[in-house]
Amino acid sequence: MKKQVKVLVIVAFVVFQISVFGQTLNENLKFLEPLLGKNWVGNMNSPDGKKSFKVTLTYESMWNGTLVKFSRSNPELDFYTEGYIYWDDEIQKSFLFSVSSKGGAEKGDVSFEEGKVTIKGNLTMMGKTFDYKNTFEFTPDGKMIDRWFQNAFGPWKAGHVIEFNRAN
Repeated sequence: MKKQVKVLVIVAFVVFQISVFGQTLNENLKFLEPLLGKNWVGNMNSPDGKKSFKVTLTYESMWNGTLVKFSRSNPELDFYTEGYIYWDDEIQKSFLFSVSSKGGAEKGDVSFEEGKVTIKGNLTMMGKTFDYKNTFEFTPDGKMIDRWFQNAFGPWKAGHVIEFNRAN
C-alpha cells in the first residue's frame, strides 16, 4: 500500500510539473524553445548612448503548446508589450501579433533563419506604420542577442542591439 501511495505521489508530481512548467510545443514552433522558461534581462541604450534602460523579456508556452505568449517590459520608459506567436495553418507560417502600452501594434512572420529566430513584419506606432526585422541569436555562453532593424524614416537602418542574460 505504501508503495502505491509513493507511486501516485510521484506520478501526480510529474504530471503537475509537465502541465505547469513544460508543455510540448507544436512541431512548427519548436524553433522557439530556446526562448521559453526563462526571464531574459538586458539593457537598451538610448540613441545617444548616454542612458541605459533595463528590458525584461518572458516567453511561455500555452494551450498545450499551440501558442507562445511573450511580454517585454521597460519600466523606466513606462513601455510594455504583450503578444502571441502561433502556427497559422492557412498561411503555413508562424505568425506574431502584439500590442504595446503606448498604443503600438505589430504583426509579422516568425521563422528560424541563419541560426536566429527572425521576425519580419510591420509596426504601427504614433500614427505611423513601417516595416521592421527583429532577430534573436543564441550564443554558446547562454546569452541572447536582440537586433532591431526598421525603415520608419526612409531606408532600412539598424536600431538597438541588446544582450540578454537569463535571470532564472
